[in-house]
Amino acid sequence: MNSNCYCVILAGGIGSRLWPSSRNKHPKQFLDILGVGKSLLQSTYDRYKKFIPQENIIIVSNEIYKDLVHKQLPELQETNLLLEPIRRNTVPSVTWAAFHLFLKNPDALMLVTPSDQMITDEEAFHRDIMTGFEYIANHKRLLTMGIAPTHPETTYGYIQMSDSLDNDIYKVQSFTEKPNSEFARIFFESKEFLWNTGLYMWSAKTFLDSVGKAYPVLSTRLHEKIAKDKETLSVVDDAFSTCPNVPLETGILEKAENVDVLLCHFSWKDIGTWNQLYDLLSKTDGSNVAVNNNAMFYDCEHCIVKLPDGKVAVLQGLNDLAVIADDNVLMICKKEDQQSIRKFVNDIQLTYGDDFA
Repeated sequence: MNSNCYCVILAGGIGSRLWPSSRNKHPKQFLDILGVGKSLLQSTYDRYKKFIPQENIIIVSNEIYKDLVHKQLPELQETNLLLEPIRRNTVPSVTWAAFHLFLKNPDALMLVTPSDQMITDEEAFHRDIMTGFEYIANHKRLLTMGIAPTHPETTYGYIQMSDSLDNDIYKVQSFTEKPNSEFARIFFESKEFLWNTGLYMWSAKTFLDSVGKAYPVLSTRLHEKIAKDKETLSVVDDAFSTCPNVPLETGILEKAENVDVLLCHFSWKDIGTWNQLYDLLSKTDGSNVAVNNNAMFYDCEHCIVKLPDGKVAVLQGLNDLAVIADDNVLMICKKEDQQSIRKFVNDIQLTYGDDFA
């Protein structure tokens, strides 16, 4: 492994679509949501340390999760944990990480990954990542990672491919975020679109050049601060207070002209909603899922149940529901209606306070 290769794991989100298990004080990346004995963050870290030196793995999280990160990853070096003072989406998170790595190593190559994914076929995954590192080492390009869709899916973003540039690498034509069912079907049938995995690769310098073009005032302020003080941690407050609250796709990638996509060959699933978790886990008779195997189903179909340890649910006559109990909240809702969960969280926070959100 080239010492210029780094992994940046984004672990500062709330994961509100997996509420009430995922809470402000203990969000999904710190939960063993799959029942494998590891949190999503621990599983992600273990996945990458197999082929990236641990000293080259950076965690970006929120400052309120500092103790949680250290508890779950005690081997993580203090300097490899970047703590955000406020939540400002992925543009400031990745910009800060890029500055951090560029100061450390001007030749740094970055793999940016969420902390909430399930990836299987690790040999294929390793090959695709190595292909990506080789590409960005030799091209000043922003590389996205795409997966060929297996069905029309409305909860994933899509990347439209254009001209072929190299083996399995194409120029990006467009991005589409979570299409409706009709467009998802059109995208799937056209064979021109890939699922957007949320995995990105680029050199720190190439990414910072793109930030400079998209947000010249921000870039100038950051360079001025760094010129005065080389300590990256002293930059963060100004970086986050001036950075736009936008995701990478709309904030950087849709504005740039040097964006490509690698058609990947590993098996990938996002873990963002109860419906997605339902699809991942093994089913009982009736196609029901009990996350901790502590539910009894009678005349139920296509339900998912998750309860605290030591609790048992007995369900009758239910279809396509999510029944989720955690601490002081019980939620029963339509399994596929992930948009309403955000409203539930907002409403309960306004009505009953932060202890329930």
